[in-house]
Amino acid sequence: MTDTTVQQRLSLHRADGDTPTETRKRFWAEQLEVISQRHRAGAGGLEIAVAFSDVVDNIVLDAYEICIGSQRSTYALIALGGYGRQEMSPYSDVDLLFLFKRERDKTSDLISGVLHPLWDLGFDIGHSARTLSESVKMAKEDLESCTAMLDGRLLAGDTELWQDFGRRLRKGIPKGNLAQLAALHRERGSHAGCVHLLEPNVKESPGGLREIHLLEWALKAARIDITVDDVVGADDQWALQRGRDFHWRARHELHLALGRKHDVLGHETKPTIAHKLGYQDRVVNGEEGSDADGWTPPTINRVGSADRTGADRGTELAAERFMRDYYLHANAIFHITRLAFDELVEAPRRKGRRLLLEPGVLAIDNLIEIPEGVDYFATDPMRLPRLFAMCQRRRLRLSEQSRRVIQDSLHVIDNDVRSSPETRDLLLGILKRRKRTTETLRAMHDLGVLGALLPEFGDLTCLVQYDMYHVYTVDEHTLVALERLEQVAGMDSGRVLRRVYNDLERKDLLFLGTLLHDVGKSRREEHISAGMEMGDALCQRLGLTEADRALVLFLIENHQEMVIISQRRDLDDVKLISDFADRFARVDWLRALYLLSYADLSAVAADAWSDWHGALLWELYNKTLEQLESGIKTLEERDSARQIVDRHLKAMKASWSPARVVAFEEHVSKLPARYLVAYNLEQISRHLQLVESFARSQQTQIEFVEQQHHSEIVVCTSDQRHLLANICGVLAVNDIDILTADAQTRADSVVVDTFRVADIDGSATLPEWKKERISDRLRKVIAGEVQVEELFARYSAHWNRRFHRRPRREPEVVLENQVSERYTVVDVNAQDEVGLLYTITHALGEMDLDIHMAIITTVSDRATDAFYVVGVNGDKIVNYDTLETIRSTLQDRLSESESES
Repeated sequence: MTDTTVQQRLSLHRADGDTPTETRKRFWAEQLEVISQRHRAGAGGLEIAVAFSDVVDNIVLDAYEICIGSQRSTYALIALGGYGRQEMSPYSDVDLLFLFKRERDKTSDLISGVLHPLWDLGFDIGHSARTLSESVKMAKEDLESCTAMLDGRLLAGDTELWQDFGRRLRKGIPKGNLAQLAALHRERGSHAGCVHLLEPNVKESPGGLREIHLLEWALKAARIDITVDDVVGADDQWALQRGRDFHWRARHELHLALGRKHDVLGHETKPTIAHKLGYQDRVVNGEEGSDADGWTPPTINRVGSADRTGADRGTELAAERFMRDYYLHANAIFHITRLAFDELVEAPRRKGRRLLLEPGVLAIDNLIEIPEGVDYFATDPMRLPRLFAMCQRRRLRLSEQSRRVIQDSLHVIDNDVRSSPETRDLLLGILKRRKRTTETLRAMHDLGVLGALLPEFGDLTCLVQYDMYHVYTVDEHTLVALERLEQVAGMDSGRVLRRVYNDLERKDLLFLGTLLHDVGKSRREEHISAGMEMGDALCQRLGLTEADRALVLFLIENHQEMVIISQRRDLDDVKLISDFADRFARVDWLRALYLLSYADLSAVAADAWSDWHGALLWELYNKTLEQLESGIKTLEERDSARQIVDRHLKAMKASWSPARVVAFEEHVSKLPARYLVAYNLEQISRHLQLVESFARSQQTQIEFVEQQHHSEIVVCTSDQRHLLANICGVLAVNDIDILTADAQTRADSVVVDTFRVADIDGSATLPEWKKERISDRLRKVIAGEVQVEELFARYSAHWNRRFHRRPRREPEVVLENQVSERYTVVDVNAQDEVGLLYTITHALGEMDLDIHMAIITTVSDRATDAFYVVGVNGDKIVNYDTLETIRSTLQDRLSESESES
C-alpha cells in the first residue's frame, strides 16, 4: 500500500452520527475533487490513474474490514483488470475476485459485505467468487478472464493463497494465448486508417490503451522471462509511455467532463476536452507556440473547414490541435506494438532464408535487413527512395531492424536529395506501377520518408479537420483516395470508371495530383490557392516538365469542381457545360479530373459516394466530353438521355401496352433530361401512376417507398407558390430528416418531388402512424386548409432535437449569376438540422422568388444546397441591392434558426 493510500485511510474517519455509507460518500466526493484539481493542474495521466485506484482501495478495504469481523476462512480479495493494474479513471469499473482455497471456504457474508457498500456508492462492480482450482481452470478456457487475472493485485487476505494463485496461473497459461493476443492485435488494425477513426475510443480503438495492454499480456503469456525492454528500444519505450500518459489524461477528462464512464472522443465533446486539457486556438504561421488571442469558451464549439476565412484565417482550432496530438500518439502506439508483436511472435518462427539483393541489403524470409545500419544511407542518401522502389517491385516488406535504421536516417534527406532527378524518377516510377502503389506510399509515410522527400505532404501528418464531413485526418484521406484510384484498375472492364482509367495516358501524374490535392490545408487558409503555390514549388523542385506541371496544378486547382457542379448545378444548362469544358486543355485532363473527383469524394466518408453521385458525375463527364470533341461520336454517348429512353422503350415491349408506352414518352418529354439520369424505369413507372392518379382525382398524391438505408416520399401535385417550402415544413414538424430532395416540374406544371428521408432517430423505415399523419398534413397544407406556420407553432416545442450543444458551423449563402443564363443560383452551406429546408425555401418564397429547381445534398452534418430561382417577373435577379438583400435575409434567417437549435 502506498504512502498516499495510508494518508487517505487516516482521513476516512466517521463524523458523529454518520453511517459508514455517508462517510464513504463524503470521502469519495472529497477525494474526487482533490484528484480532479491535481489532474487539471497538469499531473501525469498515470499518476492520476494510480491516485483514483488508491481511493477505491481505501473504500473497498474499509468495507472489507467492517464486514470481516472474526472470520478466519482461507481467502484472498483480489483486484482484477484495470483496477488490478492501478489504472483507473473516476468512473472505471471496479473488478474484484473473491478467491477461496476450497469450495467450503466460500462465505456469502464476506462477498455481500464488500459489494453492497460499493453498490451504495454507485460504483460499477464486476465480481466473481471462485476457488483456486476454478480460477485456474477459467484462465485456461477463457482468454479475457486469463488477461484480467494476469493483472491481479492482492488487496487483502491470505498471502500464501495469493502467491499460490500467481504461480499456478502463470504455469497454466495455454501456449496458444500468445498467438491469440497477436491475432487480436492484427484484427484491430485489419483496415487502412484504423487508427484515424473519426470518434475514437481512447481505451478500445486501435492505437488506444488496449494496444499496450495486449502487449503486456503477451509478455506475461510468453511463459519466459521477458520484458518490454527485450522487444522495443529505449526510444520506443519512451514513446509508449508518453502516449499512454496522454491517453489517460484524455480519458480522465472525458469521465470528469461528462460525470460518467465514457471513453469515446465524440464530435461534440472534443472542443470541451481540448480546452480542459489546456489547448487553445493557434495561429499556424505565427511564432512557435503562439495562440489566438484569448480562450475560446468550451460552450462555443466552432467547426473548422477546409478553408479558413475572416478571423479564423490561418488558425488551427483547439479541438484540431488536441486531436492531432491524439492521432500522433495513437499512430506511435499502434506501430510500436506491431513491431513488438512481430519480434515476440513472428521472429522466432522465421527460418532465416537469406538473399543478397544488392551490396548492403539482405532479404531474410522476404523481410529486408540493412546490416550496415545508418552508415548504409549516410554514404548514399538516394538509397532511401531506391529501397522503397525495390520493396514495391519485388514484393518485399521491411523488417523491424530496417524500419528503425530508416527512421534514424531521415536526416540524410536534404534539399539535394529532394531536388534530384533520380528522386523524381523513382517517385514517378512508384506512382506508375500497377500494384502496391498506395501500400508503398503508406510505408514511406509511416516512417517519415515521404514527408522528408515531399515536406508539403509531410505537413499533413495527422492533420485534423474538425467537421463531421471528413472521417479521416488529411493525410489518411489522401492515402485512402489513392487506394480508391488503385482499386479502379481491378474493377470489371465494363465499369465506366475502369474504361476511363484505361484510356488515361499519364496515370503517374494523376496519382501525383491526388497525393498533392489537399496539401494547402496545412496552412489553414484558402486551401486551393495555397495548394497551388505549394504544388508549383514542389513540381519545380522535382524538375517536372512544363506540360506535366500544368496537369498536376490543374488537378489541384479543380479537384472540387466536378463534384460541386455535378451535385449542385443544372447539367442541362448548355452555357454551364460550355464554360466548364473551356477549362480543359486536353481530353486526358478531363479523364484525370473525373477519376480524381471519384477518388476524393469516395474517400471522405461512408455516405459521401453513392450511385446517385456517380450518375451525376458521369453525366457531367459525358456532356463535357461531347463539348470537347465537338460532337464527334464517342462510346460514352450511349448514356445520353435519348438512348436512355430507347433502352427503357425496349424493356417495355414485353409488358407495357401501347397506350402506356405513349404515356411514358409524353411524361419524360415534359421533364428535363437529368430526370432520366436520376430515376430508373421502375421509379419512372411509379411516378407515371401518381401523375395519372392526380389527373383523375385532382387530389395530391403521396407515395412512401422503403429502401435499405432510407425511405422515399414522392409528392405529386400541381405547382403552386411556396410548394417546396410547405412540403419541407410538414416533414420538419413531423421529425423527418431530409437527406436529399429532388424537385421536378413538368412542362404542364405537374410537380413530382422526391425526398429521401429518415426518421429523426436515424431509422430508415417510418412508422405507419407517422406516414398517415404526414399524408394528411401535406394534403391539407397544399389545399390551403392548414398553414405551415400553425403546424410549427403547435409542434416546435415538442421536437426531438438530435444535437445538443453541437459544434457551431456558420451558415454561408452565395448568389451566382454566371452559372446559368436563365436563373440566379442560391448556394447554401449550413449545419444540417430538422427544419433547415423549410427555413430556406420559406424565406425564398417570402421574398417572391420562384424556385425552378432545388438540388439538395446532405453528407453527415453538412448540407450543401443549390436553388435555381427567378424573381416575381420570371427573370434572373440582376440588381445588386436586391441580390444583397436576398443574401443577407437568408443568412440572418439561418443564423436565427441555428441559435434556436
